Amino acid sequence: MGVCKNIDVPLLYQLWNDRTLTRAEIASRLGISHTFLTRLVAKHKLPPRQAEHKRNVVDPTPDEIERLKAELKAKHMAERRAEPYEVTVSKVSKWRAGVCLPGGGRHA
Repeated sequence: MGVCKNIDVPLLYQLWNDRTLTRAEIASRLGISHTFLTRLVAKHKLPPRQAEHKRNVVDPTPDEIERLKAELKAKHMAERRAEPYEVTVSKVSKWRAGVCLPGGGRHA
């Protein structure tokens, strides 16, 4: 079996009942792994906790979506312009120019 750790059980109960802490934060404060915390929870028959922290994410408005879409497109196009020509040329245009064969030369 693994190494037995001296756990401050009253502190475990106190942290477990603090609903603002996640399981990872509890394990970190006790100096144990998340897995070991799960074993301690089962051993001490601690009550189940509510779901972990969840961010309150607000759905973007259609105007925000369009703005973000335009920003991402502008960023993408700036990155493409910064690439050398050889990287940005599509395979189809290379085929048409006779630089390479479709399928990497596997087909006649």
